[in-house]
Amino acid sequence: MPHGHPGLREPIARPGPHAAELALLLEELRLARAESRLVTLSGEPWIGKSRLARLLSWEAEHRGWAVAWGRPPWDGAPRPFHSLVDALDDWLAAADPAALRRLGEVRIRTLARLFPALGGAGTDGGGGVDVHATARAVRALLELMAGDDGLLLVLDDAHRAGPEMLELAEYLMRHPPSAPVLTVLVHRRGPTALALSGLTAGVGAVRPVVLRPLDRADAEPLLPPGIGPLRRELVLRDAEGVPGLLRALAATESPEPEQPAHSTRELACGAPPWRAGVPGLDLRTLSPLGRRTMARAAVVGDPFSVTALAAGPDSDEVLRAVEELHGEGIIRPDARAGWFRFARPVVRALMWQAYGPERGVRPVPAGGDRPETVTALLETSSALTSREAALLEEAARAMVFEQPARSARSARRVAQWPDAPLSARLLLCQALVLSGRLPQAVGEYARLWPLQERFGGPAGPWAEAAVWRARALRLLGAGAQARRALRSGPAEERAVLHVAHVELASLLLESGRPMRGAALAVARRAMRSVPRGDVAAHGHALALLAAARAANGDVVLAREVAFEADLLLSGLGRRRSAPVLEAWRRLGEAAAADGDAERALRCFHKGFDLALHHGQRHLLGPMALGLARASLDLGDPASAYTHAHFAAAEFEQFPSSPFNDAARELRRNAEHAGNDNQKALSSSILSSRERDVAFLIGPGFTNQQIATRLNLSVKTVETYMGRIFKKMGASSRAQVAVIVSGTPVPGATS
Repeated sequence: MPHGHPGLREPIARPGPHAAELALLLEELRLARAESRLVTLSGEPWIGKSRLARLLSWEAEHRGWAVAWGRPPWDGAPRPFHSLVDALDDWLAAADPAALRRLGEVRIRTLARLFPALGGAGTDGGGGVDVHATARAVRALLELMAGDDGLLLVLDDAHRAGPEMLELAEYLMRHPPSAPVLTVLVHRRGPTALALSGLTAGVGAVRPVVLRPLDRADAEPLLPPGIGPLRRELVLRDAEGVPGLLRALAATESPEPEQPAHSTRELACGAPPWRAGVPGLDLRTLSPLGRRTMARAAVVGDPFSVTALAAGPDSDEVLRAVEELHGEGIIRPDARAGWFRFARPVVRALMWQAYGPERGVRPVPAGGDRPETVTALLETSSALTSREAALLEEAARAMVFEQPARSARSARRVAQWPDAPLSARLLLCQALVLSGRLPQAVGEYARLWPLQERFGGPAGPWAEAAVWRARALRLLGAGAQARRALRSGPAEERAVLHVAHVELASLLLESGRPMRGAALAVARRAMRSVPRGDVAAHGHALALLAAARAANGDVVLAREVAFEADLLLSGLGRRRSAPVLEAWRRLGEAAAADGDAERALRCFHKGFDLALHHGQRHLLGPMALGLARASLDLGDPASAYTHAHFAAAEFEQFPSSPFNDAARELRRNAEHAGNDNQKALSSSILSSRERDVAFLIGPGFTNQQIATRLNLSVKTVETYMGRIFKKMGASSRAQVAVIVSGTPVPGATS
């Protein structure tokens, strides 16, 4: 059985990701027994196309099919028909001459121009080949190879094939072999994919199979065991469901033990938050020029212009490399002409990690360099001038809410400068709070506070610093110290600074029932002090007022205020909402007090996702705690356990935090509720196999997907479904999902 791919006969672990797409490919293999078929298997880089094709090949060999596998050369310079020669030449070399004679002399002479096994010059001498005559000869060759048992022909990296291969593919679509042949064209999405789509349109025997990013349920099993809750969330967020990126990120290490929660924006510019190492991405399909240009683009950051990558005589080469990277689906055009960005920001970060400035790769100086590029270089500079220190502090201040971990690195770099201004040290403290390093922030504030009289200056920065110092103390459970910190700011500034009122109201809300009336009064003051036209601050103050009213029992008015706050906050977008993310926590609390667990869950989810996106780790624990409570109220102990476990892991860093005991108790309650559900279901009238099917209904799997996962036929799954509905008295899949929801609790221990 011919094959051109190493390790093809080795079984691969199943079912793995993309089980539904594998089921489609196996169905095509079955249909090809009666009629030749062609499949286009497409998707973005590193999403698992080749892995899925290997699975199909192993299944085909197991069923007695011949398998041939070919791809263009790794050197990035495809030659005419190279993929076809790579796939079929070994078979021709080993074939019985008597069998080959059945092709006829004319066809053998045509094939000999391409295939070294027939004495030809190979693909290097493929110029001037008659494509149509070659296509007819190849069709006859495929029929001969298929015989009665069938042939699976896989042409990998078809997006890099030349126009000759596209013409051959079109011929096979219009004139399929009269034998059981399944041809699979594996390609990335891009310009060539559009050409292939045009060829396959309207052809009945062609099936396009597109690999999409995995959802969370399918992505999580790809992560290594023992990965921490925060790192798990960051890897799942950054990889965006692409299996190759999941594995690469799981192999990275944080440079700091506590792993600050980097923002999504940090992946697109600046130094990535991991130790340097192998990127873990397969770049063999790129030419050397393409790899160099990709590394340089990673150093420049997103978005980048062609002029930032090259100057002078290198411009033409860089243009060719940019065209190559675009064709590979690695970069995509930006809104401005001549500008591009990486299709996935994490790919840019992994490339920077492997080939960043410390490895000698730097962007070509260009007049159009963006401030982000300059900042990225200054972050790793060995020495700073006064002008550079000012630029770096300005950049750190601009990104403190959207990239707090990076802002802290930049501010610390400036603070270490001999003539560092006090403003840089105050900014460092704020960034430390936002990035969740609360004890470090409190310690730094304690060292700075005695310097107020000595340094003098405007009172405003000290009043704002008092707010962030109080927030750090509040989240650490030091309520009394937090109130003293708020009073330590200049009184005249406190009276008009709305964030001071917001922070005090939050502190009073978390101080227990006796302080709820005072919290409501301060929340009203916060509303009155909001700057005119500041929609984000207005939405935050409204959310706080809704939480305070709900805490005082006025749920009707709280509901009206919360509705208005929700409208304002939802219209902000990610960037404008960055300074007021805690508002979503207050809206979740107001909804929970109103008994609306679904609305509470939505608000806490919104807040958690935004905090994770911006890297504001100080809010992740409280948001996860709210998610756990809402999930438990909705009868979903599995989700409640997951969120409570995350919150407990976050608060374990702060033993005195008021949330610590609450998180551990919620985790225990969720575990007990899940175990109770599991016991009830296991002792029910469902058989073991019926329970297996019932558990997969909750995540929303189709019957086809359930059949693939459990290695059953679709008809058998349908039979089980009928029995489950009857025994449970359910009339819909949703009802079954509710009955089995939350069992078993993932990761729960006795």
